[in-house]
Amino acid sequence: MKTKIALFSLLVLASLAGCTAFVPVQTLDKTGIDALLTATKLPILSDAEATGRTVISEVVGYSCMNQATEPSATRVGATDQVKILAVQKGATAVSGLVCSEGGVSLVRNCWQSWECKGKALK
Repeated sequence: MKTKIALFSLLVLASLAGCTAFVPVQTLDKTGIDALLTATKLPILSDAEATGRTVISEVVGYSCMNQATEPSATRVGATDQVKILAVQKGATAVSGLVCSEGGVSLVRNCWQSWECKGKALK
């Protein structure tokens, strides 16, 4: 019990001190405006619609709130991260998108989080 309290206290202190999340998040300064604009247009296809396309790789996107001043983590935010990563790999679409909501994660340094996984397609 003491260990859980100590870990929770450490998470709270780290978040208030401005530590960043331990998950990769693509931002405008990292990706550039062209990648972000292309990602907004990237379609998410059903498995049937994806038939005949080549899978480039699996992509995993995160939305993480790790400071009290940040907006809440959202499924849309995690989906956007998947699309940005897919564009960076040269994808023309994403399929098989699966998202799950997480709570407090000491591993990711998030008070609230969403994770989405999908396949980058060409």
